[in-house]
Amino acid sequence: MQQPDPKEIMILNRIVVFSVIVFFIIIAAIYLLFISGKTGQYSDFEDYIFGTYVRIRISSKINPSTISKAIFAEMKRLEKKFDPYVESSIIYKLNHSEDWVEVDDETLSVIDLALKIARDTEGAFDPALGRLIQLWGFSKFTEREATGTFTVPSASEIAEAASKSGYQKIAIDYVNKKIKTNGAWIDLGGILKGYALKRAYQIAKEFDKSCHGFVETGGQIMILGPKYNKTNWVIGVRDPRGQPGENITIVYLSEGSVATSGDYERFFIVDNVRYHHILDPRTGYPANKAISATVISNDPVIADAFSTAAFVLGEDRWLFTRTVFPKYGAEVLLVTPKKRLLRTDNFKIYEMSDR
Repeated sequence: MQQPDPKEIMILNRIVVFSVIVFFIIIAAIYLLFISGKTGQYSDFEDYIFGTYVRIRISSKINPSTISKAIFAEMKRLEKKFDPYVESSIIYKLNHSEDWVEVDDETLSVIDLALKIARDTEGAFDPALGRLIQLWGFSKFTEREATGTFTVPSASEIAEAASKSGYQKIAIDYVNKKIKTNGAWIDLGGILKGYALKRAYQIAKEFDKSCHGFVETGGQIMILGPKYNKTNWVIGVRDPRGQPGENITIVYLSEGSVATSGDYERFFIVDNVRYHHILDPRTGYPANKAISATVISNDPVIADAFSTAAFVLGEDRWLFTRTVFPKYGAEVLLVTPKKRLLRTDNFKIYEMSDR
């Protein structure tokens, strides 16, 4: 019997080894394509929270539905906990107590942060205007809009509500974790969506650090990660006097948050005068030195609260906004009543598509 040629055996073995290597490379490539395809496709979810629609677009190795349900549940918890007009909420309890009220760590930290931002913006953002908000009817905007029952309060009513409002009245006992409003009514509407978006980001990343997409609620977006994990998201800044879908500029973001405060979302018109929900703490009337303010920040809480503050400060105090706000990580685009665009020095960077 003829013995196999050792050289032929060696060649055959090399062919077998090479074939096995190629096989595993193909399997790995298929697996990577599968994973890439799985995380490159986006799933969309929507719910109604904070009096507006919340939209989640997410791609993840974890079931996107599971992540979205967790985010929505957290937002509903925050809505219930901090709604100043629901008797079971901690804010309602604070507003209707004449004494110190013991609060949990989260409530203490959120209110403490709101007061800090109020001081940083010289009161342009004020989390203690609840009496004025209720007087103007914006606490039940949807109901009044449906029935057309908006009225303009009298000057004396505004003056009285303003005298009982203001962040300076809120006192905090840090040692005993207690808060006293001293007659003012807290309303965290100007910061709560930002805080909820921060929690949404944290929850999404707890499930999957590499997830990407965004969460959008009431004029604010929080980026979870670059589009397809490599490109910027293209975000339109609405033209405050245009039709829905018409933009005054475009920004490009792969991270962070962008929030817009405008006079076109919640408003009513009496005798051809527009009255909107962004009140000037100094006057008690709707602020009238801007029609839109957009803030970009890595922190969604800063973006939310500082967009309100920038709107209230308006064009009259633009120098303050331009020089001070970037120190807190807030880049601003302000649209004046005559539709002039004012930008902080670095805002234009976000308008560059090739950055």
